[in-house]
Amino acid sequence: MSPFVLSQAGFAQDESATVLAVKEHPHFFGARRGALPIVKQDIARGDTSLMPAYNALIITANKALATEPPTVTDKKRHPVSGNLNDYYTQAPYLWPDPSKPDGLPYLPKDGIINPESRNPDFADYSRGQEIGHLVESLALAYYLTGKESYAAHAARCLRVWFIDSTTRMNPHLKYAQAVPGRNQGRYIGMIEAGGVVQAVDAAGLLDGSKHWSKNDRAALDIWITNFLDWFINSEYGKEEIQMRQNHGTMFDVRVVRLALALGKYELARERLELVKENRIARQIEPDGAQPMELRRTKSFNYSEMNLTGLTELATLGEWVGVNLWSYETADGRSIRRALEFLRPYVEEVPEGSPPRVWHYKQVVPFLPEILAPAFRMASIGYQDEAYEAIASQFSDFRASSFQLTHPKGSF
Repeated sequence: MSPFVLSQAGFAQDESATVLAVKEHPHFFGARRGALPIVKQDIARGDTSLMPAYNALIITANKALATEPPTVTDKKRHPVSGNLNDYYTQAPYLWPDPSKPDGLPYLPKDGIINPESRNPDFADYSRGQEIGHLVESLALAYYLTGKESYAAHAARCLRVWFIDSTTRMNPHLKYAQAVPGRNQGRYIGMIEAGGVVQAVDAAGLLDGSKHWSKNDRAALDIWITNFLDWFINSEYGKEEIQMRQNHGTMFDVRVVRLALALGKYELARERLELVKENRIARQIEPDGAQPMELRRTKSFNYSEMNLTGLTELATLGEWVGVNLWSYETADGRSIRRALEFLRPYVEEVPEGSPPRVWHYKQVVPFLPEILAPAFRMASIGYQDEAYEAIASQFSDFRASSFQLTHPKGSF
């Protein structure tokens, strides 16, 4: 594979970074800056290291071609507004109160998902995730192969979810993670924005396709603009931005990606600069622990989620010249310190050594491979072979599309 390296010296602290972001093609911020053109070239050359991920992507994209575009109007009813265009979900960790005839109000069981919350008859959670996976898989396959059939179906999915007035999602999440008997939606439901952000970002891969017109792009930009405005300026947004754990981190990830997709590079840069003090300094202890995540019943999963979000923010920073990789407080709080805290639990144990034990609460299976993306991003951000060794040790990760959007660097 052609070497892909973005050194720490590559972080410009002036307007040149924004110029780079504006001129870079494709405009897809779910990939490392500059990675996709190299990956496309290497696949054309038959680079064997990329073939497992590329072949898996094509299989996924071909299946996507046979999948009808999901829409929030697929649900049979909306429990609150009655408007099927409003996204609605129920809080996943809330359960009926067994002491009450009607079960209301629901009570929390942290980390234990109530299957009712995933019921597609009224909850949009699965559809919200699916639209992101569908559009990204199809759009990435189009970019790498040039086959218009992928672009055509990706464009159809985007129109159904975001543009067509009869089927589109209204640009807000007012009714996400509602708690029966308590509220009609909660600000923490904003964390479910991942799928729609993934989809609108991936639309940038369709540039140049005959199936994705300037009018389509303009209509999508209107939706993104309205959604971003609600995301930042609503009462929900004003609450979520203050969260000092994974919710605050993922809020920043979504705002930055939406801003970049709209070409609002200064907004993205401002938000990323605030990550230093608001997230890294407040969420990570000097020893690398993330206390707000460790207190959860799925402490490893939440530590992974927050750390992966922070490494994604550092990767996004490369588009606009904000260096989060090297940021460190006077007492040593940093992304690298958080990686080092989790590293012993995910790297291979030497033969003959006892397995390492996670001493915090974990009510679901302990799966170290979920940290592979974070260590891949960090391996390039820090130019660290040891981090790459951790990411590469998981066989399933070799076939992940992450290998295409975040290819390993050369050291």
